[in-house]
Parts: sequence; C-alpha cells; structure tokens
Amino acid sequence: MRYLMSVSTIACLAVFGESPSALAGAGHGHNPANTISVQADHPDSFRHFAPELPAMRARAAQINTDFGLHVSEIEPGLFFVTDLIYQSAFLVTDAGVVVFDAPPSFGAGLRAAIEMKAPGVPITHFIMSHAHADHNGGGYTFADIEGLSVIAAAENADSLARSPLRGMLTPTETFGEALELTIGGVPIELQTANFHAEDVDVMIYLPEQKFLMAIDTITPGEAPFMNFGATSNVAGYMANFETFLAYDFEHFLSGHVSVLGNRDDVVKAKAYAEDVWNSVYGLMPSFGGRMMESMQLVEFQNGNLAYRIAMESVRDECAAGIIERWQDELSVVDLWADSHCETVLLYAIMH
Repeated sequence: MRYLMSVSTIACLAVFGESPSALAGAGHGHNPANTISVQADHPDSFRHFAPELPAMRARAAQINTDFGLHVSEIEPGLFFVTDLIYQSAFLVTDAGVVVFDAPPSFGAGLRAAIEMKAPGVPITHFIMSHAHADHNGGGYTFADIEGLSVIAAAENADSLARSPLRGMLTPTETFGEALELTIGGVPIELQTANFHAEDVDVMIYLPEQKFLMAIDTITPGEAPFMNFGATSNVAGYMANFETFLAYDFEHFLSGHVSVLGNRDDVVKAKAYAEDVWNSVYGLMPSFGGRMMESMQLVEFQNGNLAYRIAMESVRDECAAGIIERWQDELSVVDLWADSHCETVLLYAIMH
C-alpha cells in the first residue's frame, strides 16, 4: 500500500537527501500531482492502494429491497436507509412519519421505503441536517405532501433563500440555536453546530432511541473523506467530537458509506483526527527550515514552487506516519491521509 507522491514532492526529496535528477520531467506535460492512474502498471496505479479492511466489509449493509436500498429498523419505529453511499433515516410515530434528510440519489426510493415499512401512515415532518443538496436535494419527492412541516435552522433557510438549490424543499419552520420537539409522543432535539457546512450544521438527537445524527463528520470503519469530510471549519470539526460524545447515544448516523456508526466509531475518529492534528503541529517548527532549503533548491527563482515543496514535505511526512499507525485500524487511510494532513497544515500556517 502507498500514498501518491507528486513531482514537487519528489523535488523535496532532493532537498532532504535524495537525487534532484527526479526533477528532470517536471515541465509541461507531466502528470498532475496526486493523480491516481487507472493503468495497472503505472507508479500511481489504483492497484497500489490497500483494499478495505475485512472488519469494515463485515459491517457493510447490503441492499435488501427491490428499489435499490438497504432499509433496517434500528430501534422500534426508527429506520436506517442507505444506498451504500448516502444515508438517511425516518421515524414512524403515532402522529405520522418524520424524515431526516433526503439525498437526491434515493429520494424516490426513500418514499418507497417509508410506504413499505409504514403503509398508509402520513408523512408529517421533514427535518434537514444542513443546506447541502447532496444530502437534501431529494426533498422534491416530498413536495406534493400537503401540510408537510419542513424544519431547518434559520441560517440554512437564509442560505437557501439567497441561493436556492435544485430539489431542496423550502423550510416552513425555522429555529435559532436549538429546538425541542415532541412528535407522536417521541422527543426530538435539534442543536446547531459548526463542523462542516459554511453556514451551520444541525445535530439531530432522539434520546429515547439513543440516536445521534451529525452529517458529513466521520465515515464509520474508514478514515474520513477528503479534507475531513470537505469541512469548511477545521477548528469546528476538531472541537465537535467532544460535543458528540457528550450525548448518550448508541447509533451514530454520519451520512456516508453503508455502515451505521456507533459510539466506538466516534471515539476512534476523534483519536485519528487528533493524531493528524498533533502530527502536523509537531512538524511545524521545521517549516521555516524546509522553506529555506526549498528556496535554495530553486535558486530563489520561484517562491511559489519552493513553498509548495516545503508544504508537501510536511504533508507527506505526516501522512506516512498516519498511514503506518492507522492502516490496520481504519479502511482507506492511504487514500485520504495526505488530504487530512494538508487540511490541518493549511490551518496551522494561517493560525
């Protein structure tokens, strides 16, 4: 298993003891940095990446409907839905069905899943975790439901008013920092946070079911997606693990892959993220020296190239250590570790 090494990273090896002859092809026409090749014999071939861990594969949900979804009841009346890439959930109460997110990849299938598990029960509430179309752009499939209460954080509603997104419902009820609901006798707690979206995220908590939903955070059994779930708030992402763990939960729905998470997944993801953070900050005292050596390498003629070389040296040293320590604990570490290290590195440079 391995992680990708870009042309300018190879240049950095020259700074720290390897031959600079590797730079010979670094002109027009060289392969872009961090590009996975589909050619089996290429140095950066997809075949060089580790397969998913058996423990991860053993937890993977399987499609169990004729409309291409996995649907399972995780607590009485609470159902988990996934197309093996995106996730959603719905709650069947005495007053009707409450829907939590509707990814466009299976919006219509979600309606079918609800009808399959709760035939004839009206859908009364639709609660958004955040205002990104990849998790709620399937809301259009619920647009025909008369009287549907569409609940969103006020900041999410404002974002959608300014920039409407295809497929997303218009909120009919908004809230500020928090909202407590009781629907059909079932309590639901909504709390805003800042760990992913550029405006605000909403944590959805069902205390009786010990169910916590925080979208685009972790990927259970795997290293997080690129740049820690493409977060727009690195510090918020890191800080909110303590917020999640303050809840009493057993089920953790994070929005991606086929696995429904649990408390142990959040604990492990926290340890992974902190390892990346500490690794980068442990290397930062050497950044000035790396930068000067890079400037000498390029003969003080290209400051941008020198800066990139120095950054990639920190990123790659961080990633190598992360992969070594975590490759047997989480899947796809070798695929995303470099992006995690780079994300924290950019934050560290600016802070």
